[in-house]
Amino acid sequence: MKKLLLLDADIIIDLHSLDLFQNICKAYDVHVTKTVLDEAKFYRKDGVSWPIDILSKVIIVDNIEIEALRQVNDQAKKAILQIDPGEATSIAYLIQSDEDIKFCSCDKAAITLVSFMDIEEKCISLEKALKEAGHHKHLYPRHLNSSFEDCIKKGKELRIYQMKLT
Repeated sequence: MKKLLLLDADIIIDLHSLDLFQNICKAYDVHVTKTVLDEAKFYRKDGVSWPIDILSKVIIVDNIEIEALRQVNDQAKKAILQIDPGEATSIAYLIQSDEDIKFCSCDKAAITLVSFMDIEEKCISLEKALKEAGHHKHLYPRHLNSSFEDCIKKGKELRIYQMKLT
């Protein structure tokens, strides 16, 4: 059985521009929230804008609980982090789901927030996800595990700081 991977829009767009989306789909059961699907419409390659059509390749998550979403937004406010709706719905799904699923994003605020919320074990860098799938290709710096770990560290520091304030 394939591992489950929940993708953010920035990862979907980047995977298309790097010609790696099919590789991820072969290695993982890819999930996206409806909001992320709506955000990931186009990617640019060689100066041309191309449409993204992934409906037949992914599992759409559209049953996000309002209370989970409220919790994500409250935690983002506490951490003073700005996240977009796609990231918020994805993180909400992480906290409501019993599935063994990993969230893959390269957005610094989203990664920092999951660490702040103490759920970083449910997240993975794109570099690590690709390596686990057996693919090694040059990636953008934002995809690297080192960038991911820097955000995790920042989120832990914010969590400790917040605990001291309360």
